Amino acid sequence: MNLTGRPTWRHARLPQTHDAKAQKIRYWVNVTYNKYQDDPRSTKPSIKTPPSVRQIPVSQAMADLVENYTSSFRGRPRHSFLMNSQKRVPLSTEAVTKIFNKITAALPENVMKELRDRTGKDSVTAHDLRHTCAVVRLSQLLERGDSMDEALQKMRAFFGWSRSSDMPQRYARAVFEDRLAGVWSNIFDDRVAILRNIPRSEDERPNEDEANSEDLD
Repeated sequence: MNLTGRPTWRHARLPQTHDAKAQKIRYWVNVTYNKYQDDPRSTKPSIKTPPSVRQIPVSQAMADLVENYTSSFRGRPRHSFLMNSQKRVPLSTEAVTKIFNKITAALPENVMKELRDRTGKDSVTAHDLRHTCAVVRLSQLLERGDSMDEALQKMRAFFGWSRSSDMPQRYARAVFEDRLAGVWSNIFDDRVAILRNIPRSEDERPNEDEANSEDLD
């Protein structure tokens, strides 16, 4: 990942512009192909074509994190890629995988059980973050009032998919599954609340022994 127009990331500030409509500063990262430097990694990150530029919007918090990382932790390695390893070389895909393996190993057992139950997986990967981002982003667009077609097209632009890509539809299913689960959960809670508030007849009321037994349970 290289920042257009800057030879290094030392004390880098992300590109920004003022959004007059939202009355706030917008930040983004330009991801470009670096033709001036060899990449020593065995698995090299890539974008579709060398002239391509991926512009990724980031939050104020993320912009602050990048600035703090580049000024206080990245150091001055002999390469212009953003992420730096402890050996002062560009961070590799394999290193990222190892990091997420350590994260997975540190998860509590109840969290791992939920992960297996919900996804059938035994580990968390970097791609899972992209999946979560896509689901959250699509949900936000729909809640903001965008039509499904508008939201899917914005998703294609945001994540770098082609205009005809069906990838957004995959995440749309996840959004509606979550919404449906939420609706059913709310309906169930409402029904339980209604049932609990229905007055019991004299015959249905528990006697003292039964009430004590229920309290003990």
